[in-house]
Amino acid sequence: MNPRNTHPAKKTKSIPLRLILVVPFVLQIFAAVGLVGYLSFKNGQQAVNHLANQLIDKASQQVDEHLDN
Repeated sequence: MNPRNTHPAKKTKSIPLRLILVVPFVLQIFAAVGLVGYLSFKNGQQAVNHLANQLIDKASQQVDEHLDN
């Protein structure tokens, strides 16, 4: 029996504390940035569609007025 190794050999891999602390924060940051980016993209799409519908309505109105005259 080796006097320096009185405990049975443990083969478990220990995860560094730095990794345990950093990974959740990084995941939260990516989730927040992804969510804000997605919501911004959807809001931009709605704004463009709304503006396109306004332009189509205005053009249709002008064509109707021109044909009436």
